[in-house]
Amino acid sequence: MKSRVLLLRSGDASADNPSGQDASCPWEAALRAAGFEVATRPALDFEYEAPETLRRLANPPDRYAGWIFTSSRAVAAFGKAVAANPAEGNAWRAKKVFAVGPRTAAALRSLGCEPEGEASGSAEQLARYILKQAVGGPLLFLCGDRRRETLPAILREGGIATEEIVVYRTRLRTLRAWPGHKKPDWVVFFSPSGLEALLQSPGLSLKGLAIAAIGAATAEAVRAQGLAVRAIAEEPAPEALAQAVRKAH
Repeated sequence: MKSRVLLLRSGDASADNPSGQDASCPWEAALRAAGFEVATRPALDFEYEAPETLRRLANPPDRYAGWIFTSSRAVAAFGKAVAANPAEGNAWRAKKVFAVGPRTAAALRSLGCEPEGEASGSAEQLARYILKQAVGGPLLFLCGDRRRETLPAILREGGIATEEIVVYRTRLRTLRAWPGHKKPDWVVFFSPSGLEALLQSPGLSLKGLAIAAIGAATAEAVRAQGLAVRAIAEEPAPEALAQAVRKAH
């Protein structure tokens, strides 16, 4: 009998699919190829900031040398802002753009940007990558309201100033029941917020579940709750997650 894996992702995952499955999801596909039964449930929703906030991105001061993105949602906010003002968008595309992970980098490329640092698997790794570059001025960090202090702190200590603009806010979505009303064998957290959402879900317990985490920050949040982490994906990629879970299974 196949072990069941539950992915707790954002609200744009296969959230409202009654089966909890999405044949087009690369995360699910990688785990199924590794021999697991997989379901996805939404743990988070996202709200973009008001148009006044986004307009600040369309015509920023020239003192910034470039951008920092640690999520594809921040990229989406950027796209909404510059779409209304192509001239400023073109000016920003000429500046340095730093991104965490392939998904964020791909979103930036779709907007005509040429991101650097996508091999970084975390905000901390990206910050250390940026410190090795010739930046030439302060950077504008587009982020969510739950962003961690790690990246700005490392850059600040290294002499690179950043300004932050919160462009989206995260809302937790609690679960009413396990998929198919069957407790999974594994649960995968993609962020500390996903963990928080499950911990706030009434009637559901992590007792007896094997836990996998995407990245060190999420694993740290799990351990802070007194829970063990069985597997950690070395990078935010479906194949890395499947390999980590299969190895620990």
